[in-house]
Amino acid sequence: MSLSIRLAESGWSPVRPELAKAPGVIAFEVEDTGIGIPESQRSAIFEAFRAGAAGGAHYGGTGLGLSICRQLTRLLGGEIRVESTPGKGSRFTLYLPLGAAAKARPKMAVRAPLLYAPPPAEGATQQPAKRVEGLSGRKVLIIDDDIRNIFALAGALEEHGIQVVDAESGKAGLDLLKRETDIDAVLMDIMMPDLDGFDSIRLIRGLKQFGNLPIIAVTARAMKGDREKCIEAGATDYISKPVNVSHLLSLLKAWLVH
Repeated sequence: MSLSIRLAESGWSPVRPELAKAPGVIAFEVEDTGIGIPESQRSAIFEAFRAGAAGGAHYGGTGLGLSICRQLTRLLGGEIRVESTPGKGSRFTLYLPLGAAAKARPKMAVRAPLLYAPPPAEGATQQPAKRVEGLSGRKVLIIDDDIRNIFALAGALEEHGIQVVDAESGKAGLDLLKRETDIDAVLMDIMMPDLDGFDSIRLIRGLKQFGNLPIIAVTARAMKGDREKCIEAGATDYISKPVNVSHLLSLLKAWLVH
């Protein structure tokens, strides 16, 4: 594998005005000699949770790396391009604008951490969390419009052997539930645009096959009465952000392990 960095005058698509108007563009090229990516799979590899999408190969990890890279690149006004020859290797090129165009991009909002774990007691050492009995092999759907939240939750759950799938809207989550009938539980973000978590839960509960599906509302709203509102909408349980991982695992165990 090799990495090269250069100033670029072309190579990006014409739909990126930030690059076309920038006083300069820097290109980062990563090239490997791996299995390559068939043309039919080159768009799929940038989708969240598509690890091993290239040619049916299987790799570890969540399959979020390229998805996050693409979103961060767009926030910076840039673009990622991929060239590949099956059996010979691939080249990924990241184009980023330099100068005024880059500074003009809006800053990414800074949010409180999604996950929280209590610190070890004084004098104790931090030990890796043990897998919660009964959760390994379970399948959980995360519905959240922020890929960073999905990434954080998925990483925590997968450490305990839980399989994770995701959707970035309530409608997409409902469609996924209809397609994948082996989902054991749903983690539902409440504060989403268009169709919020309350209405998404109501739509899911409106279908008979999901009447007993555990749905845990996950929200930054921690005002008095919010838990009751979630339960009234049809949620099975409620947890606030930042999420205490141990608490979340306890809730999943309570609703999934009988």
